[in-house]
Amino acid sequence: MTTAFVLGGIGLVVGVLGVLATLIGATPSPEGSAIPDVTSTSHGSGSGAPNVHPLDPTGEERRGSSRRAIAIVSGAAAAALILAVTRWPVAALIAGVAAAGLPALLHSVSGRAGTERAEAVASWTELLRDTLAAAAGLGQAIVATSDLAPHPIRPEVVRLADRLASGMPMEDGLRSFAAEMGDASTDLVVCALLVASTVQSQRLAELLGALADSCRDEVALRLRVEASRASARSSVRSVVLISVAFAALLFVFAHSYLSPFATSTGQLVLLAVGLCYSAGLVLMVRLVKARPPVRLLSGVQGR
Repeated sequence: MTTAFVLGGIGLVVGVLGVLATLIGATPSPEGSAIPDVTSTSHGSGSGAPNVHPLDPTGEERRGSSRRAIAIVSGAAAAALILAVTRWPVAALIAGVAAAGLPALLHSVSGRAGTERAEAVASWTELLRDTLAAAAGLGQAIVATSDLAPHPIRPEVVRLADRLASGMPMEDGLRSFAAEMGDASTDLVVCALLVASTVQSQRLAELLGALADSCRDEVALRLRVEASRASARSSVRSVVLISVAFAALLFVFAHSYLSPFATSTGQLVLLAVGLCYSAGLVLMVRLVKARPPVRLLSGVQGR
């Protein structure tokens, strides 16, 4: 294989990894709404004027950045290793994309994160219901519960409390909160709070309790669905592991069988095989992955 062909392959690998990093890093927040760039106020300080400062990145955002960095480094290392061993640019390309994207693709099959957030919404709703009796109003109750909100949704609740404490209207703050959460269970709670913020509701606590029970019922249903899809998820992982192991064994013990791929035509054929396999794997994941529930506030944008 010529040096120019190898260098061209290296450039192709780096370019595709750059595109992959851009796509991973540009994942939008739910329903395509960007998290609003709003100021935060220290709602526990008790001062009349808001203490304005940019919002710090949440723990989930930091973990997401760390995972993206690990994926990019893993992809680059895998591509460099395969290119050094095989001198096949397309094989390096496939290895780099697989190392960078497969973990996230397989992780997306699980609906555990959505279940945890729905459970957290139910717990926060109950906390808000219990706090309303002692609070002077709905806004004060939200601020009082922000630091006690369950961990999976605490960053969003804290931002909601900061917006309300800094003077943002209740309706705008709640709609921004719904846009950030992007969850059907949250939409039910937000709709109830929107009504309560505009119309005097004497039975808001009772309604919040009923919504919390509904959220927990939804969590139980999601868990049953996840259990029924366990075998399908295992099948997807098995297909990936068997395919990778088979390719590695062929390269180690039957290298002469793969020698036709060393030519330029062979590289094009290998690229076609890789694209077909990737398309099939993505379709398998889409079949196994549960679709999110329909949202009531799907058109809401953060302000």
